[in-house]
Amino acid sequence: MRIAMIGSRGVPARSGGVERVVEELARELSALSHEVLVYGRREYVGNRHCDTAKVILTGGLRTKHLDTFTHTATAAMDVLRRKVDLVHVHSPGPALWSWLPALAGLPVVFTVHAPDWQRQKWSPIARAALLAGLRCGMSTAKAVTAVSKGLAEELTARFAREVHYVPNAVRPVEPLPAERIRRWGLAKDNYVLYVGRIEPEKRLDMLLAAWEQVDTARRLVVVGDFEERPYGRLCHRRAGDGVLFVGPQYGDVLGELYSNAALLVQPSALEGMSLVLLEAAAYECCVLAANIPANRLNRCCGGFVYFNGGGIGELAEEIRRLLGDEELRRALASDARPRVLSEFSWSKTARRMLEVYNIALQEGR
Repeated sequence: MRIAMIGSRGVPARSGGVERVVEELARELSALSHEVLVYGRREYVGNRHCDTAKVILTGGLRTKHLDTFTHTATAAMDVLRRKVDLVHVHSPGPALWSWLPALAGLPVVFTVHAPDWQRQKWSPIARAALLAGLRCGMSTAKAVTAVSKGLAEELTARFAREVHYVPNAVRPVEPLPAERIRRWGLAKDNYVLYVGRIEPEKRLDMLLAAWEQVDTARRLVVVGDFEERPYGRLCHRRAGDGVLFVGPQYGDVLGELYSNAALLVQPSALEGMSLVLLEAAAYECCVLAANIPANRLNRCCGGFVYFNGGGIGELAEEIRRLLGDEELRRALASDARPRVLSEFSWSKTARRMLEVYNIALQEGR
């Protein structure tokens, strides 16, 4: 099968959940003897080479509101001249152009990675465009998937059509000793970790406020691009002396940060299915996460701890409780790791996606 993937910034992935999902799916599908074309943007991909997919770069306008729209438009037009069996469109914004390959008779699969239309950063016009893309993708795609069960059920009820649950996943890894992270004065168990985009719905400001109420010699380490948006810069300015912003981190450095943290805290109010939670558990890091449906991970992860809607005080109390009980943290992390690695493998996810592709191909006949 020859599959074209549209809607990511490209591969190899540097940052971004969609890009990493596309890269992992491409790797698994290629290993199963399928050919994958990934459309990307030159400013993101650069000169980096991808071994598992053919990367096709198309043009667009690099502005906040037109970047995705124009790059997807050129990709959707380019795919019409390629001999592909199926087009896989990722996310509601790019799905605004899903009608074009569908009109040309190409089966379209549409994946919703998160309820992007709810993000606070978008203007009313941008939010309306995302909702239009969602409706377009839901109406034109031969098959639709979502990365969390809750999101799949919500979309199924809202649009009165089946949405398949195909989760994100994680690679098997082993915890790493603290070596590269020593440059920041970090060592085993002497810090608490936040990893992710720094946007309002991620609620880093809530974590920073809660951290001020935690009496500890440990530091709070924030991994993410705090300079990209005004919210991140504001969080950086307001952070106390016990908070260390280290910017975006990848590969073994990020692996070391996960492996040696006393605790990972994810306070987000909005997620699709968090790769950060899966990665932290895979590196045997204790996880404290907001109690939202997308974070429940199919209820398989008994080793996770969740806090409810009690706000800053409740979050601070949960952090204090976990930091004060090392034995509990280690037991929770040891419990979560095998569950996550068993349930959420990229091999399983790719095979589930292939089943969805075959459904779309049958519908397209």
